[in-house]
Amino acid sequence: MTIPSKIKILLVDDREDNLFSIQAVLEKDGYEFRQATSGRQALKILLVEMDFTLILMDVMMPNMNGLQTAFMIYQRERLKHIPIIFITAYDNAEMNAFHGYQAGAVDYIYKPINPDLLRAKVSVFVELYRKNHQLMEQEEKLLQINNELEEHVRKRTEELYNKNRELEYKNNELTKVNNDLDNFIYTASHDLMSPVINIEGLLTVLYKEFDIPNEEFRRLKDLTLLSAERLKNTIKDLTEISKVQKGGDDDIETVRFKNLLDETEHSIMGIIEKNKARIISDFDIKEIRFSRKNIRSIFYNLLSNAVKYSSPLRLPIIHVSTRKYHEYIVLSIRDNGMGMNEQSLGKIFEMFKRLHDHVEGTGIGLYIVKRIMENNDGKIEVESKLNEGTTFNLYFKNNPKSNEKELLKRGSYV
Repeated sequence: MTIPSKIKILLVDDREDNLFSIQAVLEKDGYEFRQATSGRQALKILLVEMDFTLILMDVMMPNMNGLQTAFMIYQRERLKHIPIIFITAYDNAEMNAFHGYQAGAVDYIYKPINPDLLRAKVSVFVELYRKNHQLMEQEEKLLQINNELEEHVRKRTEELYNKNRELEYKNNELTKVNNDLDNFIYTASHDLMSPVINIEGLLTVLYKEFDIPNEEFRRLKDLTLLSAERLKNTIKDLTEISKVQKGGDDDIETVRFKNLLDETEHSIMGIIEKNKARIISDFDIKEIRFSRKNIRSIFYNLLSNAVKYSSPLRLPIIHVSTRKYHEYIVLSIRDNGMGMNEQSLGKIFEMFKRLHDHVEGTGIGLYIVKRIMENNDGKIEVESKLNEGTTFNLYFKNNPKSNEKELLKRGSYV
């Protein structure tokens, strides 16, 4: 909708001289006029043209007076918006005004007509008309914008829904593939372990049977047995990865940190004694609800790394501690070993990633630790300085509800 460039006014009077004089006064303001000399003629014009801004109509006309004509005009829904100003003489002014307002008039002009007053009153209604059309135009624009926004939201919602469906489908497919890969790794590692052990045994028997006192032969013997041992350890790590990938918390129990540390120290006593390492513990938090085998795996991988990657400039000292931090139980393992530069920190948790070749390993341990933490809503952070040492902080989610379930299970919760 646009504001009309021309303002149309319908003049209704049975005397043509009155029509002429009114139009002569208002022509200065650039309005467009239509004239009717009777109420019936006015109605005929309004049947065809309904875009009038204002109607100026004489009250006293023969056959159908102005009041009757106004009543007929306002019977039509599409004409109700056109204001009517009645023109009347002073005779019976109050009675005419009363009936006029009943018929729908908005104002009166009395004869003899004051030209300035006529122009002023007409200009008020013309301005109201313009303002009204401006508001209607703004309302229409807002409605259009709103419709466009609703359509945009509808399309966007539909796109998001389709993308979510697509992502859900791809996620299901990836989950299936991941499960198939996990099953393949577990089956392959399980099936490979037996023949590798057999090969290792056969090589040992073979070398005992043909023990040639030759330096080259002994070197080849050590290399083949070492390769068999590495392959066996890699298969063990692959089996461990498949277990970690599957996650699960069926074996969750209350685990004491000190007990697990003692078990781990015993299992790596060989490298501890070889490197003359010291392990110092300070457990502010004594126990945790977690998987025993997963805690053992964390201790084993981090402590054995701390000992193996010790600095040649000093004896290895490893600090193991626990503390409470917001909703987490934090396990910290700090060493004074070789340390790492900042560029290496983002790579150490990648599978098969190794930063040093002088130490035996498969590059899987830290990946396993990270997966254990993530599978249990925890996280692991690392701080390190080259030639100074490394600190691993493991954040375990402390879940009091889970503790209650365990106590109920054991029958010790009252």
